[in-house]
Amino acid sequence: MERGTGETTRQMEAAPKGSVFVWCNNQTDYPIWLARKIGREDLQIKAPTWLEDRWRGLELTGVVVDHAARLTDRQWDGFHGAQTRVRSNVELRG
Repeated sequence: MERGTGETTRQMEAAPKGSVFVWCNNQTDYPIWLARKIGREDLQIKAPTWLEDRWRGLELTGVVVDHAARLTDRQWDGFHGAQTRVRSNVELRG
């Protein structure tokens, strides 16, 4: 997979306001920096382990998985579960 093509930036720009953006690993400093750089401080940057169960009980505006992420079966199951929690009318705080 080619790196540095701008795909992550495009994904962040296209994400619904207030979405959870699941990064490809547990080192989230870079995607937090990138989100700030492109004016997307509203994104919640999470490690892939967030998909395992931390979404339960939440109302979400969107869940986006970085194109370079290699999720486990459990994380993919969690992604599909988290998508059921997406509501277009969630009131954002902050």
